[in-house]
Amino acid sequence: MAAPQDISLKVGEEAKLRGGFGGGWWIIYSGMPNRDTYSVALLRASGNSAAAYHLFLPTGQTEFAAAKGLIRVHSVSSQEIRLRFTR
Repeated sequence: MAAPQDISLKVGEEAKLRGGFGGGWWIIYSGMPNRDTYSVALLRASGNSAAAYHLFLPTGQTEFAAAKGLIRVHSVSSQEIRLRFTR
C-alpha cells in the first residue's frame, strides 16, 4: 500500500493522484461557487484519451472516494483546499 499524499491546492492548481507515464488521475481545485459548496475536478487520462468531471460537495463533507482511493479534506476555503489522498 502506498503512503498517503498530503496535498494543498489553490484555485486552478492540480496534483497527480496516481498513475505513470502515459496516464493517471489528477485532481484540480475549482473553488467555491457559494459559501456552502466546494468543487474539485477529477481528470483521468490514458494514452491519447482523457475524461474529466466536476464534483460539487457540501463544505461539511470531509471524505469522498476518487481515483481508486479515499480523499479526506482537512480544510477548504474559497482560495485553497488541503487534503490527503490514501490508496
